Amino acid sequence: MQENRSFDNFFRGFPGADSATFGYGHGVKYPLVPKHLTWTFDLNHYRYQFLEDYDGGKNDGWEKLIRGETSGCKYGNNWVNEPSCWNFWTGKSYQQMAFSYVYKSEIQTYWTLASQYTLGDHNFTSMNGPSYGNHLVMVTGQEGDADEVPSDMPWGCDAPKGTWEYYLRYGQAKPPAFPAIFGHDVKGPNPCFTFPSIASELDAANVSWRWYKQPDPPSEAAGPDYNQYDSFWLDAFDSIKQVRDGPDYKNVVTPDMQVLTDIADKQLRQVSWIMPHQGASDHPGSGSGNCGPAWITAIVNAIGESQYWNSTAIIISWDEWGGWFDHVVPPQYPTPQESPGPYEGLGYRTPLIIVSPYAKNHYVSKSQHETASSLHFIENTFGLASLGYADARADAYDDVFNFSQPATKFKPLTPPSNYQYCLAQQNAPPEKDY
Repeated sequence: MQENRSFDNFFRGFPGADSATFGYGHGVKYPLVPKHLTWTFDLNHYRYQFLEDYDGGKNDGWEKLIRGETSGCKYGNNWVNEPSCWNFWTGKSYQQMAFSYVYKSEIQTYWTLASQYTLGDHNFTSMNGPSYGNHLVMVTGQEGDADEVPSDMPWGCDAPKGTWEYYLRYGQAKPPAFPAIFGHDVKGPNPCFTFPSIASELDAANVSWRWYKQPDPPSEAAGPDYNQYDSFWLDAFDSIKQVRDGPDYKNVVTPDMQVLTDIADKQLRQVSWIMPHQGASDHPGSGSGNCGPAWITAIVNAIGESQYWNSTAIIISWDEWGGWFDHVVPPQYPTPQESPGPYEGLGYRTPLIIVSPYAKNHYVSKSQHETASSLHFIENTFGLASLGYADARADAYDDVFNFSQPATKFKPLTPPSNYQYCLAQQNAPPEKDY
């Protein structure tokens, strides 16, 4: 699971795919312009920015990039529900920024895989907020209504005392700004949940699993200084108390590069979730910044040249849109865990690449997929019961695989020019985000 890219941002102009060359901001037409993968400005991608971009379904709020709370807003923490309190970046460069795409030459690895195997061009995030909820949904099918990100790091049961989160509730804020179905945020306690996850289902079926993540920051970086680091907090199982405090947490391992060792040592688990280390996430402004394609190259080549190739599906996606423009309006569904429930998703499209000897070759999937599709796929593959939330709604990549076709022979990827540099970064301590 990579980070923070929309489909149009990465696959503008891909043959046969639904992509755009321009978009609109409140009636003004903006062409999509190229930017480097190392672009350092981190666009707002909180759920309230989604509401601005989505603009009631008109999909034309993209030029209004929210900077934060307007000074003197009288609504306190309720400001996230009140557009009159939103302070926007000003100037043409900020109005244009979301309307961008990455140079193909800098993400050639992704285009090569998408061309050879399956690319999904209608893959939406299950939740319409930032990273936290979509990582949770990968293993639980829900986000417990925690629709933004916790106030401190690490996210989950290990957060410092006093950490809080916004929770989405059905109904309108006071004063009302959005229809009741879009809900409103209320401030609540740090998320450390007890609802079920796929871990217990895998355990009961004797299916082995691992979650790989970036190393934690050094101890002297505790507390607010955690914000200087890029992706160590991408640990969904830290938010599931019975996993975090139980014997299963031994399956959460670090560093993330251990997956390469496990492949080489024939120790790859039946289900593996791999979070990217610093600079390899594709998240704008993340350290060395352009190592995502090299990181994916390393993983795919390692599996492709191993004993695992003929029995493996590699599902590559991005956790949310990152604030980058996408022209497809995401359908909205009420949260599945309560009734009436507010719209928690879907979020904007992110790329989906499925690499497998049984994935259809040279195929662009037009079916609707979402983040929870990967969870549904795991459930189907191992004959597990549905958790009954977004996984029950999502498909399981039903149109992607053809198990009657001869296994596609693996063709190694050509490493990008920065490959050796990026692999060396795996052994470096986490860098400061900027």
